[in-house]
Amino acid sequence: MLKGQIGPVRAIVPLKAMKKSKTRLSGLRPEDRAKLTLAMLRNVLVALGNARGISDVTVVSGDRSASRIAHRYGATFLWEGKKPGLNKALKLAIAKLEQRATGGAMIIHADLPLLTSQDIDSFVSRSQDCHIAIVPCKNGTGTNALFLRPPNAIPPVFGKGSYKMHLSLAKNTGFRWKVLRIRGIQFDIDDSRDLRQFMRHNGRNRCFRFLMRRRQSN
Repeated sequence: MLKGQIGPVRAIVPLKAMKKSKTRLSGLRPEDRAKLTLAMLRNVLVALGNARGISDVTVVSGDRSASRIAHRYGATFLWEGKKPGLNKALKLAIAKLEQRATGGAMIIHADLPLLTSQDIDSFVSRSQDCHIAIVPCKNGTGTNALFLRPPNAIPPVFGKGSYKMHLSLAKNTGFRWKVLRIRGIQFDIDDSRDLRQFMRHNGRNRCFRFLMRRRQSN
């Protein structure tokens, strides 16, 4: 049974090495893909930093260059080690959180160009009556964010088809769970079609400004 407020919520942001990220964006040069990845990471860190419901943020990555960006935006950087892997990195970050304090954990991807602090606070607020909350990606196959209380309520199984896997794990725990749909969390950029859709949104954040500068320079 859940009682009272959910306590401190600590965010974990996994990040793939920027030189290897977004390879399906074939229309962008490798250096532009890295810059877009960086712009989206900054947008996510700003949203988390401005959210009332988040106590602290950890960026976990095998890319040591991300530490400078993480620290600039008030986040902790955790190197995932020499054997990279998304779910291994997340388990490492969760174990670190459990050593420090109680409370909930939010795992949220770094490639969310529309994310705002209001989206984060909505996610935290709407998760207060459950142990596990899942936000699927826009096409409903992957998972873009997980709320876990305790942080080890279910193991992270991010990757292809992760939404159904996380949902199945949640149903088998005996914990209270829910699925939430929040546009700013659901919309990610994986391919050129997503880029075009994002440009039509006509946002005014750093990701949009980066893409506009690139368009004007071509």
